[in-house]
Amino acid sequence: MAVAHAAADELKAIAGMQSAVIVRVGEGKTMTIAAYDTEDSAAAAQPKIQSILGQLAGLLTAPPEVQEGPVLIDFF
Repeated sequence: MAVAHAAADELKAIAGMQSAVIVRVGEGKTMTIAAYDTEDSAAAAQPKIQSILGQLAGLLTAPPEVQEGPVLIDFF
């Protein structure tokens, strides 16, 4: 968790990223959900995201699986 917290400032500086959360979904397993203002911003952010994930490589048991889709409901 300390490594993830250390990356927070880098994540907050990514243009177009509106929010990001990390959720524990099982023992030793997390899911990260990020929202961007546009699809183009999400695509442009990928090199920076990969760089940040590289910092977490020692903690990962498999490469991240990237999925995308439209927001259906935003409650906030």
